[in-house]
Order: sequence, then structure tokens, then C-alpha cells
Amino acid sequence: MSGRTPEGTVDTTTSHCPYCALNCGIGLATNEAGRLVGQVRWKGSPLTGGAVCSKGSTAWEQVHHDDRLTMPLVRRNGVLVETSWEEALDLAAEGFMRIRREHGADANAMLSGGSLTNEKAYLVGKFARLALGTRHVDYNGRFCMVSAGSANMAAFGRDRAMTPLSEVATADVIVVVGANLSDAYPVMLPAALNKARKRGARVVAIDPRFGRWVQDEDMQIAIRPATDGVLFTGLLAEIDRQGLLDLDYVATRTKGFRPTIEAARAWSPESVEAVTDVSADTVRELAHLIATAPKCLILHARGPEQQTMGTNNVLAMINVALACGLPGRPGSGINMLTGQRNGQGGREWGQRCNQLPAGRSIANDEHREVVAKRWGVEASDLPGVGSTYTEILQMAGRGEIKGLLSISNNMSISAPDLDRVDEQMDSLEHVVIIDPFLSEATRHADVVLPGTTFAEEEGTITTIEGRIVRCDQAVAPTPLRSDIDIFRNLATRLGHRHQFDFVLGREVFEEMREVSAGGPNDYAGITWDRAREGIFWPCPDESHPGTPQLYTERFAHPDGLAVFHPVELATPPVVVDDEYPFVLTTGRHLAQYLSGNQTKRIPAQQRLAPGPYVEIHPDTAGRLGLDEGDRAVLTSRQGWSTVPWKPNLRLRPDTLFMPYHWRECNVLVSSDLDPTSKIPGFKYTPISVTPLANAHLDDDAATNSSTGNEANTTAFETVRTVHS
Repeated sequence: MSGRTPEGTVDTTTSHCPYCALNCGIGLATNEAGRLVGQVRWKGSPLTGGAVCSKGSTAWEQVHHDDRLTMPLVRRNGVLVETSWEEALDLAAEGFMRIRREHGADANAMLSGGSLTNEKAYLVGKFARLALGTRHVDYNGRFCMVSAGSANMAAFGRDRAMTPLSEVATADVIVVVGANLSDAYPVMLPAALNKARKRGARVVAIDPRFGRWVQDEDMQIAIRPATDGVLFTGLLAEIDRQGLLDLDYVATRTKGFRPTIEAARAWSPESVEAVTDVSADTVRELAHLIATAPKCLILHARGPEQQTMGTNNVLAMINVALACGLPGRPGSGINMLTGQRNGQGGREWGQRCNQLPAGRSIANDEHREVVAKRWGVEASDLPGVGSTYTEILQMAGRGEIKGLLSISNNMSISAPDLDRVDEQMDSLEHVVIIDPFLSEATRHADVVLPGTTFAEEEGTITTIEGRIVRCDQAVAPTPLRSDIDIFRNLATRLGHRHQFDFVLGREVFEEMREVSAGGPNDYAGITWDRAREGIFWPCPDESHPGTPQLYTERFAHPDGLAVFHPVELATPPVVVDDEYPFVLTTGRHLAQYLSGNQTKRIPAQQRLAPGPYVEIHPDTAGRLGLDEGDRAVLTSRQGWSTVPWKPNLRLRPDTLFMPYHWRECNVLVSSDLDPTSKIPGFKYTPISVTPLANAHLDDDAATNSSTGNEANTTAFETVRTVHS
């Protein structure tokens, strides 16, 4: 450990930041009373050497925050009031049992979060299928990583980044697609790109909005929203025309190339330009750049993925990478940039509706047999494929799902089409929420069980690279019980104590290792002690060093080959028109995290990002009649918001940007889904914009107009008063 030691420190515990998927290592400093007093730098931590961003540096402040829930709450006469743990657990379990008796097991559902440790993600899937007996379980990673995951599974047979991020600085060409590295991955990736630039590497940014990380000398491609698949299909065709295909690699390591290239050849650089606004000359230059670079690395994030054609967009990028022989080579390849703290592990351990632990498929008979045997049940006892996150909410609105258990996610801010989400949540008969804090979602809860924060539990996380790291417990849980205790006690009441008899995270981890052995995501060789070092899966035995670089010899499909996929032109279900002429795209602000239920309580982060806003190109604002200090009314087919506006010269004039940490954003977004990944189209919403002074709002609308963060603050103050 290094850096200034906080006053009163008597011990330091190694852990990892609870926010983004870089999982920067931190040291948690505690005093004699067993309370956190600050953080110190853990220089020996993997990947980032203990460097943290402004958000990570204040992460510890949430742990003992005055807003923490210390006792369970139950709703009586419409109001949440404190009660004992025993009564709250009884009421929670009784509600699910009643619904199961009256309507069947699938009338209950479970929703969870990508910030959970691997151990809790594992327990979520196991609890849903064994204790609740439902097939309907999903997680909020459905809103971010599933397009990348489904495409990687289809092409490579495995859902994990293939190249360690330490290789970024060694690449000769780095193509970054739809990723704001400054806000989403500030600690490591912008610095790695700078190292590459100093070596003479070429950096390419493809995005309707350029972040601070983009340099003047970079190739800047301001693509028209929702045309990523066309651009990369056109690049594949142009690489073919220039005679730059890696034909030996294609012949020996892939299949499906012929129908893919035949479909792509219809796209000339000029036809690509007509759809994407990327000039034909730029298409030719970029194709040559990618295909001739000794080392080329493509990095993509939510930009191309959070679209109703997100899976096809990623497949189009993968086709280019395969055609140039990039996967499996150090310093090369195509990497998804996972977003949430445990966005990687969270999609591996069975909390998805179509998945069993360790990347196994719930629709695969062999996988079902393996997991059932290790859980001590019959394969026929395991439910089948369930519904996805948005579909579960829609089923609640139709009365098909009546009970919901939610842990560490906030659908009332993060889900699309929030006015409808409110109606769907209100339709439920029984809602139990596990969270360290009250949130907008707890307005719908019948029972609220206090959850634990990152410093109050032990467990493992799988980082953006596929590296398993360990988080140690620094302090006792504020509510006295851990989340693992909650699962055990609920399972006991539901008649499944013997399958959830865990106290510590390491006990769960040992069962996970056993369940994963021989499976697609094999953790069997990663002991609790080895996880401190940070080991990449697959790691089949304790003598195995782990696998930082994937696909050096074969891909994960049974025949060892990667698969090309023809990509056809697809457009969003609803596109811009005269009534809604602008595209709204959404993303992160560096200072906030997801719905802000943690970060909005930390003063330093609130000063940096106190409330919602929209970014507009100054030329567009001028045409709209927006002056400095004005407020803008944004209207979509789903809803409307009134927010301050900020100028951004690095944004396409036909595109607007909003951070998604406040309700004002996702109230506008449609719940239309990608047919394969079932991700909502957060990156493309047709909207109209009007200065507030010119808007025709009725009295109720004017009264409800947000003036910043006041609606969020009022919500927390209301429930806090009830709680106290």
C-alpha cells in the first residue's frame, strides 16, 4: 500500500472499486472501531496498479452513509416502516409462496444486477430456479453486454474479451467504436492509447460524439447513428476489393466466409457513404489501415451494441477482424469493453434467463445434467429458458408475473420507457427489494431488505479482461446481515436451506469451482488464494497459469473454427421523421454510476454532476432558438423531459446526448428490443426539441417539469422521513 494513510488507520484491507469493469485495486483503511476512514493506493493490484478515478477515490464514502438502511422495511397502510428481520423475511417468503400456490412458480420472477459479486450472481440463479422454482430470472446486464455476448458466442463460441488490455499500448492501429473512454474507462485506456500514439500508432474513433480522449491527430469518424453494421460490412467488402484478405487464416481457422463476403460485396464505398455519412475515401483508407497493420485491435462498447440491431453490428465488426486474421494474435483482435463492475462475471454465473452457471446453456441437456447433479436435483427439476429483463416487466404489466424479487438494480431509472415501467411495477402483487439504500424502485416495494456494500462482504469479481480478482471484507455489514445471509434465510423459509447453507463468499466460491469444472467457463483451478493475484479463466486446474490471450490455436466451438455471419441491412423499428427529427443517444457521466443510488449520495460526485442535462451542437441550438441558460423540452413517442442544455461541438448536429443516470433520460427511450440479444435500443431514440419558453405544456406538465436533481432528492427525503 502507498499514499497518505488516513488518520486513525489501524488496518488496511485489499479490495477493488465497486463501479466500472476495470476493477481498480484499492486499500480500505479502517480504525479501531472497525469503521472505514478512507482509502489508500494498492500499487500491487492487477492492471491499473491502484490508480483510481475521481469516482473510485470516494467509493468508501457510501459504506457508512447516513442514508444506509439498517433495518428491514415493510409497507403498512401505503407507508414503508421499520420491522424486525424475522418478520420481514417471513413476509417476503410468504408472498412468494402464496403466489406460487395460486398461480404457479412462473408467476414469480427475479431481477438482479451486474455489480453483484460472482458468488451472489451464482446464488441469484440458483435461488430463482431451486427456491422459487421459476424460469424468469434476468439481470440488468441485459441493458449493456448481451449484444456483444451473443455475437461472440455465435462467432467464437465464448463470451469474453480475447486480448489483455495491457496489449493496447503495443498495437499499431486501434479502432475504438462507440466508447467514451474518458468517462467510462478513465484510469487505464486513455493512457494506453497515449503510449500507443507515442510509438506512432494510429487511433481511429468511430462515434456520433467524440469524448475528451480523442486527439486532433486521430482519425475521427462521426458516423450516422444506427449505421455501424453498414460501415463494417462495407469495410469487409473494401478489404476484399483491395486484395488484403488473410486468405490462409480464413481458410484454416474459420468457416462461413463465402456467403458472408458475397452479401458484403453489394456495398461499395459510395453506397456506404450514402447510408453512414462516412466518406468513400475514408472507407477505403480505413479498410487499408486495418488490413495492413502488423497489430490491429478493435475495441467496441455500448455505441454499436445498445441498438435493436446490436448483435448484427458486433457480428459485422467480428467479420472484419476475422477477414484480417486478427483474433488470437497478441496486440490484435476485437475486444468488447464490459461496462459494469462485474459485467463479465455477472453474465457467466447463471443469473440470466437462458443460462446455467459457468456459461452453460439452460437449453442444453448435457449442461442441465451436469449442473443438476452438482446441485443434488434431477435435471427435470430445473426450469427452462425464461424471459428477459424488459419482457419480465412487460409480463408484470399484463398480470402474468405477480411476484418480484429484485437485488441491486433500479429499474425505475435504468429501464427503458419509464412511464410504462411505473405501471408495470404497480401491477405486481408482491415486490421484495434487496438494496443498501432506498431507491426510486423501492416506491413499489412491499418489503425492503437492507443489502451490503462492497466493503462489507467478501467475494470475487471477473474483470473487463476475464481476470478473476478477490475482494476482501473490511468492515461488518451495517444491517448486521449480509446478502448471503438473506439468501440463506429466505431459502430456509422456502424449504431449501440445504442448498444455500453458506455464510462466507469463499464457501460459495468453492461450490462454483466444482460446478464450473470442465465447463465453458472453467474456474476449477482458481483457488481463493490465487484469486488475490488475478487469474484469467479458463483455468482448469491449480497448476494452470490461466489464459490471458484467447484463441491462439483454436476457437471455442467444438470444431475449433470461428464462424463468419452474413449481415443484412437493418434499421431501428422507428426512425427520425419531420415530427421527431433528432436522434437521442445516451451514456455515462464520469462522476455517476448507473442509476446513481450510490454516487448521488457522495458530495464530490454530486458537485461534478448534480442533475440531468442534454448536450446539443451549438449550431443546432441556434437553429432551435436555444440561448445560454435556457431549458429544453425533449419529446419522444414514449414521453417527455425538461432539462438544461449544454453545448458540445464534438457532437453530430443531428444527434443529442443525455447521461442515463436520471429519470429524465430513459422516460424518452423505447422498449423495442434486439431480436437476438433482447437489448433495448438506448442509442437511437427519435426526439423533438423545443425551448421551454416556446413549449405548449399544460399546467400539470409545467408543474412536473424537473429543474435538475430535485425530483430525485425529494424522493429520497420522503422515504428517509418515513424510515426515521
